[in-house]
Amino acid sequence: MRAQAEALRDDIVAIRRDIHQHPELGYRETRTAQRVIAQLVALGLPYRGGIAGTGVVAELKKGEGPTVIIRADMDALPIQEDTDLPYASTTPGVMHACGHDTHVAMGLGAARLLLDADFAGTVRFVFQPAEEGCYNDPNGWSGGQRMVKEGVHVGASAAIALHQVPVIPTGRISIRDGAVMAASDEVEIIVHGRAAHAGVSPQAGIDAIVIAAQLVTTLQTVVARNVGPTDTAVVSIGTIQGGSATNIVAESVRLTGTIRTLNMDTRAHVHARIAAICEHTAAMHGTTIDCRIANGYPVTMNDAGVSAVARDAARRVLGDGALLDLPPLMGGEDFSFTAQAVPSCFALLGTQGAERSPYSLHSPKMIVDEAALPLGAAWLAQTALDLLAHFATQR
Repeated sequence: MRAQAEALRDDIVAIRRDIHQHPELGYRETRTAQRVIAQLVALGLPYRGGIAGTGVVAELKKGEGPTVIIRADMDALPIQEDTDLPYASTTPGVMHACGHDTHVAMGLGAARLLLDADFAGTVRFVFQPAEEGCYNDPNGWSGGQRMVKEGVHVGASAAIALHQVPVIPTGRISIRDGAVMAASDEVEIIVHGRAAHAGVSPQAGIDAIVIAAQLVTTLQTVVARNVGPTDTAVVSIGTIQGGSATNIVAESVRLTGTIRTLNMDTRAHVHARIAAICEHTAAMHGTTIDCRIANGYPVTMNDAGVSAVARDAARRVLGDGALLDLPPLMGGEDFSFTAQAVPSCFALLGTQGAERSPYSLHSPKMIVDEAALPLGAAWLAQTALDLLAHFATQR
């Protein structure tokens, strides 16, 4: 499979560069979807467009058998590219700084490889919008969540996906059981105070800034003293806004932050502790604090059985020494919604070339080693074939 993929390298790279030059934000991937459709038409694959807004789903069916999903996300980020590449983004303020352009190219490359492969069953190619967030979705759903709501996973025995990582060397891949990526939630806290003259009569006010400062410090104890040392969680306050003048006791302060956890019990416990800290801090200061925690992406969990097949495929395609044993990452990933609905495997593929660029995901200087693209396409195709054979024996 690797040799066949290497023969397609120029085509896969050309697709990637075209998409990279014309990045589109979530739920706006109209041009990207059109390019995907054009490739599917050229391959003779039936497809459906307009799924979850701008998503595209195609199926390659060869006789009766199980169904395996290959998923690729399509959206870019609101970042101004700073790479000086000849195929850099031509859209001001938008860049494929997470490498979803490579995911699309590898997904289409896998379709090319599977077209001539011998198997029984169906491979469903899911080109998904809006992985990076919900944007203006009326329900506040990301593309992956909306696709699951629309039933893209129905009838599938398994699903696979990968994410390029530009700080892992090309040719290496991490496929683990259990948690791969963290649950990613957001917290918004509004501290209600009472304004007063900060120099003449500060005692007449309730200082929202003082309370907010205490909250920022106390919230750090959620991880330090409420999460076990063998577990992992993050609570970070990223913004703080409040106050109107140097001589006025602040009437309100707004704080926002992120919460990351690796299992559902810890997730619920951390949420409860943050809410309790806000409630009791408010009581202590004789005021009120609004605490809103918005559930984002759940933990991305790999099924052990699917991952075992995926690791074997990686050894066959990339070699025995390709596998890495990386710990879970604390980033969020909306493939988690698919993984909740169907046994899944999410792999991390190295795309760091010999120049060893230090810039990672979401950097305006991120560089992807395109030599990794045929490797990813080959792994996706081989894993899909092996999963079809695996599940066929269980029918």
